Amino acid sequence: GVHLLWSKQLSGNREQRTDLPATSLTMRPGAWCAGLIGVIGLSQGAVVDLVNLVHQYEDEILGRSIGYPGIRDGREAEENNNKVKDVGHPVEVHGWDDNLKLGQVSAVDVDINDDPVIFHRGPIVWNLASFDFKNVLNEKKVIEEDTILTLDADKGKVKSSFGSGLFYMPHGLKIDQEGNTWVTDVGMHQVFKFTRGETKPSLVLGEKFVPGNDADHFCKPTSVAVASTGQIFVADGYCNNRIAVYDSAGKHLHDIRGNWNVVHSIVLFEQEDILCIADREGKKVECLGAGLKSPQFFGQVSSTVSNLGRVYAIAARGTALIAVNGQGSYYDPPIRGATLDLSNDNQLVDTWGDELVNPHDVAIARAGDAVYVVEIGPNAVRKFEVVNPAAEMF
Repeated sequence: GVHLLWSKQLSGNREQRTDLPATSLTMRPGAWCAGLIGVIGLSQGAVVDLVNLVHQYEDEILGRSIGYPGIRDGREAEENNNKVKDVGHPVEVHGWDDNLKLGQVSAVDVDINDDPVIFHRGPIVWNLASFDFKNVLNEKKVIEEDTILTLDADKGKVKSSFGSGLFYMPHGLKIDQEGNTWVTDVGMHQVFKFTRGETKPSLVLGEKFVPGNDADHFCKPTSVAVASTGQIFVADGYCNNRIAVYDSAGKHLHDIRGNWNVVHSIVLFEQEDILCIADREGKKVECLGAGLKSPQFFGQVSSTVSNLGRVYAIAARGTALIAVNGQGSYYDPPIRGATLDLSNDNQLVDTWGDELVNPHDVAIARAGDAVYVVEIGPNAVRKFEVVNPAAEMF
């Protein structure tokens, strides 16, 4: 029930503000707290006090190393960073996935029962020999084991599985509001929809094994977002650097193209009509008009968040956007998870997951009490419980 509170100023001026720095998003003061509450599940009493706490330092959360304005001196920045710890922090549940035997785990989301669902490659490994110079999969060997696994959120054990004999190089997975499962296969250059409860696809987009850049072809599509209207956003992907948009029946509507370098993950803020894109090699998250309610703002950039390194994946709840990044250059942040507040100038309010090695995707539990990260090498699913110290005060 918690959602973003976007200001009228953002909606009214987005068209004129198409190329602004990372601190360009404008929302009503204090709104970000509501979003973070959606992630951490605070009690109402804690919410009131946390809102009051936030008002005291909402413009001065970040340290100098991030390079954002608003920090008056180092001592004050350190005090404010300590206060951020009261907002909530994902803490890993060690050993949760110890009994899982997995291949490269490329994607994770949560189903309507709040159990994590993962997409893995079994014995297949994506390496330099997997594709030719035209992006065609070299060895077309179908994965014989189940690739889509539903895990018990508490025990980390497999509850159910399907997907054998269907995929060649799994990549993205998304579960929509109706419980349908959407996946992408970068080797097949296709997107598949599995209606809830079904194990055979009810919709297939793209031509099998044929890369391209038009209404009927993708080139290594990475990720999917689906609106409640059924509108489909496909991140395409490794080669084309576009978002291809389709109606619920799979009819191509239009493309969003940008100055991106590997569109690796996308997330839709439907109520706000905003689509955010993880530009992995461009080392940024870009948020733009999704065109669901306001076609005039379709594709117009409303905000760009940098200083995150090579962003592999993003997920959202309320006004909070969480991101995981992979290994980058010397000047990039270390491998980790990050929590940003989109309602407060995209402030970085928390970092976590210091033990992550090679994160590839991230998801937030619908209840907001857990975060899941999947990795490729080590092939693992990591569960983080979101701990809120502030709640202990009540």
